[in-house]
Amino acid sequence: MKTKIFSIISLLSINFLVFSQQGDSIVKPSSKVKETFYSSRIINGHSTETLEKNELEFRVEHKFGDMFGTNGGVHQFFGMDNSADIRIAFEYGITDYLMVGLGRNKGYGPYRGLVDGFVKGRILSQTEDNSMPISLAVLGSSTVTYGKASPDVTSVTHYPEFAHRMAYAGQVIVARKFGNWLSLALMPTYTHRNYVAFDDQNGLFSLGGAANVKFAKKFGVVVEYYQNFNQQNMRDMFKNSLAVAFEWNTFGHVFSIYLANAGGFTEQQFIPYTSGDWLSGEFRLGFAITRSFQF
Repeated sequence: MKTKIFSIISLLSINFLVFSQQGDSIVKPSSKVKETFYSSRIINGHSTETLEKNELEFRVEHKFGDMFGTNGGVHQFFGMDNSADIRIAFEYGITDYLMVGLGRNKGYGPYRGLVDGFVKGRILSQTEDNSMPISLAVLGSSTVTYGKASPDVTSVTHYPEFAHRMAYAGQVIVARKFGNWLSLALMPTYTHRNYVAFDDQNGLFSLGGAANVKFAKKFGVVVEYYQNFNQQNMRDMFKNSLAVAFEWNTFGHVFSIYLANAGGFTEQQFIPYTSGDWLSGEFRLGFAITRSFQF
């Protein structure tokens, strides 16, 4: 009996030692790369970043009028006397990889008085050992205007049906961080507006690109550009969206100030309805301030 007990104890001891040695050799999972971009936005568009679980973010975004050009200059205090668009929104992290948002926009272009909503999920996260070389997120968003319908039946804001007040966007965001100072992103995007002018198109495919250069731990410069692929002889009056920003990441919020030729904020606004020409001084000052609360 004693021999059996001794054998059992010896066997358990050997198993424990083997397990301990194996435990020392287990490779820990690689940690995820942080702050590919400072916030959930690049400038106008979204980044691959999502809010943490139970994190509520309050966003205030503002764009002024053209700094120069026909509608700018010193008499308009370089656009500061005019307001192109204003967005106030609450955004929330359902999980560490899934967030939602709801905002109100003054609106730019033909659609004014907008409510926007979106869902964004991060599917892949870049790891430090490059076992996963990229981060990837998908975005679905929509807007609806509550503005008064025009009595002019030829106007794009006539809205014969309620569905004509709505627009949608779908986007895939792919990003990679190179070291501690450079991040790049590509954003293939499709926007659809239910009601457009005769010389416009309902569906529009665009390819966005962005670069974030950090010159200090909490400071960076960001460039964002969206190339639209218009149908032939369509949308000749519109330009591609280009923005350049300076970001400051402080405790609890991110402050971003930028220059952009787009007047609106949501994908349904700044992608199809950018009309400003940089070479003519038709770009505007904008800023975004965020404040986060953890529940």
